[in-house]
Amino acid sequence: MFKKILVATDGSENAMRAVKAGKEIAVRFEAEITLIYAAYVPSMYDDDLRPEIRDALREDGRRILNTASHLFTGSGIEPQTRLLFDEKAEEGILRTAEEGFDLIIVGSRGLDVTERKALGSTSMRVLEKSNCPVLIVH
Repeated sequence: MFKKILVATDGSENAMRAVKAGKEIAVRFEAEITLIYAAYVPSMYDDDLRPEIRDALREDGRRILNTASHLFTGSGIEPQTRLLFDEKAEEGILRTAEEGFDLIIVGSRGLDVTERKALGSTSMRVLEKSNCPVLIVH
């Protein structure tokens, strides 16, 4: 049923649960899996952001992807990883999903209805705009 799975993670508890769900589904369907982390800094802050801070953001993303990848140890699945920078998370997730992924898995921050309406959430925007099924793990 699922051959290529894309799992977005930001290192949060719910995102790591999404990674674990992705692992279970990938094992069950013998699917390829890609873990993605997106770091985004709005362009209005470009001039204020020192290079070492950008480097630290990238390194944090690498660490999160490495931690998520270790959850696959012993599963027989070797996840691919992608670190995105300079685009909003939902844009990067949706753009990457267009490469032939047939399932996107994301964690939910657990915002209540008022908070979701006020802030929006990456998981909800991915769900609304995706061309493939989306599993939101809470």
